[in-house]
Amino acid sequence: MIKAENCIRGATMFGAFVHELGGPKLVAKFLDVTERTVWRWLAEENAPRAAILALYWETQYGRSLIDTDQVNEIRLLYQRIHILTEQYQCAKDIVTALRKLQTGSANEAYFDQLPELKEWRLNTWGEPLDESNTVAHADRATLKRLASR
Repeated sequence: MIKAENCIRGATMFGAFVHELGGPKLVAKFLDVTERTVWRWLAEENAPRAAILALYWETQYGRSLIDTDQVNEIRLLYQRIHILTEQYQCAKDIVTALRKLQTGSANEAYFDQLPELKEWRLNTWGEPLDESNTVAHADRATLKRLASR
């Protein structure tokens, strides 16, 4: 969960956010209050915390917090994909070795081939999606068939 710091309060922060967002007139329009209210908050140095937080998320500070959280989440997911791909390959090798141990009886079960996973290209943010580079794209029908069992 993304959460603003408790230190986001006070007249200094409010003044900095008003300045960054283009002045009291634009901030008043954004907060749906009168311009005089924004000027009063600046003069009295007593802006409501809700107003300060609303402006925080619209400034570079709040947006950078969101962007950083998204990048960290993407990196975590890439790492998880890498780990799961390694585990899948290990399990596939074990299944292949076990199949070779079969003696070939008349009532032997029929085994489908496990699909090959293509290599993930890391750090491709912002690049157009190339369908041929997605994992197991060519084996989508095989994956559906295996999942329907």
